[in-house]
Amino acid sequence: MVSLPSAPPEIIKHTAPLLFGFLVNWSLYGVLCVQTYVYSYNFPDDKRTVKVLAYSVFLLETAQTLMTGADVYYWFIEGYGVAERLQQSHLTPIDIPLVEAVISLTVQEYFCYRIWTLTRNVWLCFSIATLAVVQFVGCFWGGMASLVVGKYAVSKAALYLWTIPSASVDILIAGSMIFLLRRARDRGGRFPNFALVRVVRLVVETNALTAGVAIGSLTLFLGFPNEIYYVFTSGIIGKLYSNALLRTCCVCRPVSSFRYNVTVFSREYTYKHEDSRRRLQAPFDSQ
Repeated sequence: MVSLPSAPPEIIKHTAPLLFGFLVNWSLYGVLCVQTYVYSYNFPDDKRTVKVLAYSVFLLETAQTLMTGADVYYWFIEGYGVAERLQQSHLTPIDIPLVEAVISLTVQEYFCYRIWTLTRNVWLCFSIATLAVVQFVGCFWGGMASLVVGKYAVSKAALYLWTIPSASVDILIAGSMIFLLRRARDRGGRFPNFALVRVVRLVVETNALTAGVAIGSLTLFLGFPNEIYYVFTSGIIGKLYSNALLRTCCVCRPVSSFRYNVTVFSREYTYKHEDSRRRLQAPFDSQ
């Protein structure tokens, strides 16, 4: 029997953030696949620009998922027992900071455009767009630094420039949507358009989550400067943005346009959405 090399006692500090981060990343990719299928099935005639945006993000996330799989193979299969490999970033500077920089900028600018169409507030949208570009620069800077060195070499300045503007722009987007909902209720009664409520709730929840993840990355980096715990939270934020985008594309459509045929106990039923209510009709109930 071939004897395997013994692992160093402190190896868990390197393997746990990488492995758990990638497992959560892959799980979120599965959710993204479902979101993309739902969008393509229900909205085949959507605007071309929105379709290009949604499918481009999905393809980019697919490439990112494949690269993370190559990282896992490099560290845990091909390099099993070689602790020095865990200190080499391999493709991580590309599939985490560089790809996530593009995705986060795309999604945040999309939300900025949506807020612009609803508010026409120049200063608010300018602030959101500027902060999105700043976090893109910080994320890209940190990724390129690690890529050139070949190790985890994210500087404090780059991480500050990435996480603080990212959390700020998410909070701005969430706050703007809450303001829009309150204004709609003041003008249209206690319960405004049901689709608007769903969109606002979704955007607020997702942006609060991404802001918390960005703050968590900064906290882990500052609290454990000699470890790579921040890789866990940094590795999933891109998938959160992508899922938020696809979910928003599905929710932002008239509820009455949905129609689903399902089979329950060998009987076909039809789901119809009319007037923001969900009905289940059985065409042969009377027989």
